[in-house]
Amino acid sequence: MRAAVIIPSRYASTRFEGKPLAFIAGVPMIRHVWERSKQASLPQAVIVATDDERIYNVVRGFGGEAIMTGTHHKSGTDRIFEAMSAPQYEKYDIIVNVQGDEPLIRPDMIDSVIELLSDSRAGVGTLKSRIATHEEILNPNVVKVVTDADGFAMYFSRAPIPYHRALTTVSSDCKIIFRGGIQEMRYYKHIGIYSYRREVLTRMASLNESPLERAESLEQLRAMESGIIIKVGETTNETIGVDCPADIEKVEKWLNTYS
Repeated sequence: MRAAVIIPSRYASTRFEGKPLAFIAGVPMIRHVWERSKQASLPQAVIVATDDERIYNVVRGFGGEAIMTGTHHKSGTDRIFEAMSAPQYEKYDIIVNVQGDEPLIRPDMIDSVIELLSDSRAGVGTLKSRIATHEEILNPNVVKVVTDADGFAMYFSRAPIPYHRALTTVSSDCKIIFRGGIQEMRYYKHIGIYSYRREVLTRMASLNESPLERAESLEQLRAMESGIIIKVGETTNETIGVDCPADIEKVEKWLNTYS
């Protein structure tokens, strides 16, 4: 199967306008994402899908491949679907969604989500990692995932799932109090990188927002509610997503420490 990485990248952002072009260690963020994606072994192409000519020109300027897409898309998945529908990309069977605000994405993570689709039962591949603190369990911005014995997703939630009744209690003011150690509890957080079979992504693009997706604001629940099977691999790698300007400093600190 032929695989391509598509990086959705838009200029307008309510929290950080022009984020893909923000400089990290003297290099535009979108270049960090593209170069790290190019280091993966399994994809045959890495393409930036953008709605802004400034991003398009920067990517083309450093030798990257880019395609212009519409400005009306509500999600990165919709933008990826438009890009993969272009005639020059019809040859790719697997599409990997690497977010444009993940400058520390690791090439082996990309290869891992592609390899997950060697299981013919899976339509989508993604990753999880062990949660390291009680604070992350309670943080609604850290998406939790529960999988079955074969690694297939059972549910994703912003709530602390599963609820370890023997290791937690609820205070009189309805706050969760942990009585167990983090190693005993075995919570996992979702790492937001996806691989899709082409036909599955086509199907997802035709689906309306689902009730669980609306409740949790998690797009992957739309796939699950429609019966699409998601296989989840485990990784020990961590990434630092850039949501706001303050996150740039965190990424640069990581680069200075580990690069």
